[in-house]
Amino acid sequence: MDIPVLARNDDDRVAQRVLGHYDAPAFIHRARRVQEALDHLLTRCRQQREQWLRMPRLHLGMLKSLAGDWQRLQPWLVNEDQINLLRELETELAPRLQTKIEPTTSARLLQRSLRTLRDSLETFNRRWLDFLPTVDLTAVNKARDGYNRYYLLEKECAMRSPRLAWQGFKRLESFTIGELMTMLPILPIPKLID
Repeated sequence: MDIPVLARNDDDRVAQRVLGHYDAPAFIHRARRVQEALDHLLTRCRQQREQWLRMPRLHLGMLKSLAGDWQRLQPWLVNEDQINLLRELETELAPRLQTKIEPTTSARLLQRSLRTLRDSLETFNRRWLDFLPTVDLTAVNKARDGYNRYYLLEKECAMRSPRLAWQGFKRLESFTIGELMTMLPILPIPKLID
């Protein structure tokens, strides 16, 4: 019985044919799992964040409607930068009121609405800072650890070259609450003249 001896090129063709029968090599699946774990974590955190942003968003929308223009609030803010901060909050939170509120000429109503917004933002930030340390990062860090341990080996097996396997590889550090807070930060709070 003749046993064929495969040359290196034949080996490569067989390996490529085997890989072609599957969706993607293991190293690609592993990299995807890292991203999916992070995406899942961020989705859960964003859902909680959105729930707690309802009141700040409502208060911001009401204040903008009552003021008509952010500049009208300048007498109760410590400086002009606070107007820009309110504009940034409006851009970030994109408040949409279900009913139209007419602008008011009442200074007292504007001051009260401004304080209500400040209190609402402080409440959100306090809740968010209490929530972040409770977030379980285990799944994300387990996926990152597996990536660091096996990605190069799996890629080398698929590419059949250690040099190619190392191209573009970057070791992933453990994901931290600090990084999560950078991605989903607390909200800035306008400084009022009290």
